[in-house]
Amino acid sequence: MDIQLESVFSMFYQPDECISGFSYSSHEMIYFCNGCGRVRINKTDYKYEKNSVLLMKNTDIKDYVAESYTEYICIRFKSKKEIQMLKSGIYPLGNDIMHRLFLRIVEEYTNKKLRYYDLCNVIIVEILIQLERESRVENKDKDIYQLINEIDSSLIFRKNVFDISKEMNYNYDYLRQKFKKITGVSIKKYIIQQRIRNACALLEEKNYSCTEIAQMCGFASSSQFSRIFKEEMGYSPKFYHGEETGRTMMKNEKRR
Repeated sequence: MDIQLESVFSMFYQPDECISGFSYSSHEMIYFCNGCGRVRINKTDYKYEKNSVLLMKNTDIKDYVAESYTEYICIRFKSKKEIQMLKSGIYPLGNDIMHRLFLRIVEEYTNKKLRYYDLCNVIIVEILIQLERESRVENKDKDIYQLINEIDSSLIFRKNVFDISKEMNYNYDYLRQKFKKITGVSIKKYIIQQRIRNACALLEEKNYSCTEIAQMCGFASSSQFSRIFKEEMGYSPKFYHGEETGRTMMKNEKRR
């Protein structure tokens, strides 16, 4: 079996308790019996509530902030294959299935009856299957919307489509088709449009030159920025910035 149980334990967080910047050599699944709070995994924020499950892989960096008294059950285990299909984060299940499974593994691990270790590993597999089922049913397009949110919240989004598809465990062509179906444009086009939106916001502030904004928004050069901006907006960034009048624009057009 690919699963190897390491430990099972029950703990609690006090209100406003903070734990930051830690990681383990094993994977973790945490079932929150009650309470609420926030978890940051690799700079992505999640909110946990009662009956939610937190999955964290051994490469993740985690931070916790408990907003209320929180009791939880933690399972630490090693896995190579079973864990691949799932992403780190919060799974807000809101049912009793997970509660029963986590209580059962605590009971087996505590009493240590005949072949308890094998049974605990089987329970872990069942939990992972439940998480995968829930994520596929409830979060059909969640990954795409998370990608959109990541692009929208970044001043410079530097990942290419190949890296994104690998990171999201999606086929390259499927990701492109799915993204375009939801947004109406390709990933590359969407990233360009977001860079232009960021550039417009900076131009309106009038605190930076066009050259500085080109660099801040991830364009290779001022000329590339100017060309793409005009393709998207219909006029130059200098005109938008107020550095160029309509008459100057006409002169520049004639020179070209």
